[in-house]
Amino acid sequence: MYWHNSSNILNKEFFLIPNVLSFLRIFLIIPVSYFFLNDFENSRYIIAAFIIIIWITDIADGFIARHFNMVSETGKIIDPLADKIVVSVIALLVYYRDLLPLWFLIVIISRDLIILFFGLILKKKKGKVLMSNYPGKAAVLSIGLVLLFSILNNELFNQAISFLILISVILIVYSSFLYLKRFLNSFGDK
Repeated sequence: MYWHNSSNILNKEFFLIPNVLSFLRIFLIIPVSYFFLNDFENSRYIIAAFIIIIWITDIADGFIARHFNMVSETGKIIDPLADKIVVSVIALLVYYRDLLPLWFLIVIISRDLIILFFGLILKKKKGKVLMSNYPGKAAVLSIGLVLLFSILNNELFNQAISFLILISVILIVYSSFLYLKRFLNSFGDK
């Protein structure tokens, strides 16, 4: 019975515009990876364009979901999952090109794995999904800027990268603390 109900929800919610945009973000990793692994002339600009499209779809899916009453259980899961997949894959690719420090890659992926782990526990034990918070979104934005500036790899951006990495780490620590607090509080809720 549970599976039947959940598949009905999935079928109905799967094609909501915000969810389609989240799936599109995941799909766009394919051309990003292709251009990363096949170093064409000006490929960094093509990759940057794809990343900007990914950001626009991320902003659009949240806006559409909230303003057109399309927030769904599927979207609550797929949107942050898409963020984690996109950020982790792009971070790995940027590291592969020696444009990102290993320790920062580890911080990014560790953060995403920890949030995913606690999110799965909360979903299994309480049937809840924690929505992203603004410090978490700011952390993802700052990580995205680090990755974008690293890809573009020019003198002006290189000076900003160290500062953005510092800001990213601060936001990661702060948003992770808030997430852990919300996670623990969720077990006190009935």
